[in-house]
Amino acid sequence: MLVTAIRQIVPLSGVLLVLSGFLAPAAHARPRYARAEGVECIYCHERPGDERNFRGLYYEAHDHSFKEFDEMFETKLAGVKPGSQGVDAMPTNANYPNDPVVPALHYTMKDVDGKNVNLGRFQGDVIMVVNVASLCGNTPQYATLQKLYEKYQGQGFTILAFPANEFGKQEPGTDAEIKEFCTSKYRVTFPLFSKIVVKGDGQAPLYHFLTEKATNPQFGGDIEWNFAKFLLNRKGEIVARFPAGTDPATPAVVSAIEKELAVPRSDSK
Repeated sequence: MLVTAIRQIVPLSGVLLVLSGFLAPAAHARPRYARAEGVECIYCHERPGDERNFRGLYYEAHDHSFKEFDEMFETKLAGVKPGSQGVDAMPTNANYPNDPVVPALHYTMKDVDGKNVNLGRFQGDVIMVVNVASLCGNTPQYATLQKLYEKYQGQGFTILAFPANEFGKQEPGTDAEIKEFCTSKYRVTFPLFSKIVVKGDGQAPLYHFLTEKATNPQFGGDIEWNFAKFLLNRKGEIVARFPAGTDPATPAVVSAIEKELAVPRSDSK
């Protein structure tokens, strides 16, 4: 009965993969990963001995660790709900785990709390990518960015903010200090990431992609200062870039955002 039910959801290859995940011996692989990553083996269960949740199935299906695991992204890709377990954790997307994410979002970054975020989870949204700083003349743009986020979030708009200290050493704080500043002073609720390098030695791969002429011929070029803004459409294509000094509330920026939001979201990931 179980095999018949599964076959109605995923192809035979997926059935075998899923069954291997649920029927494998209890000790298979998981203790090794738990020790390597410093997490409890219970991580794959609600309670020891219960059915594995999606995280446990992911372990079994991929046979590798959670180093860059993002449950929100993986469950979206698989077509299941985060925290699913047992039969409910089995992928409904026949193509899973094939990854259809566009190049601009094919990066896993740490958020300001140190958690892995696969940027592919935002595919289908209109996205503004901004390098930010706490001690800059442009820092009040946080307030405008937050207003934009609140106004358009329900239409599929998001802002990805990346603190950086390359310009005037204006982001010297720790991630915890940056989070405290942004939430207490500007009530920021859009995604805020761990501090990265956006220009020069040690440049984050995401910013290499955004600024390299080979990958972004129309809008590439070095980041000029804090609060440079890239706009990505629902397909993950870079469609605009706005200078650091341009306030996000200016008509040109708002018009560009609204133009992209008017495009219906595709059913594809």
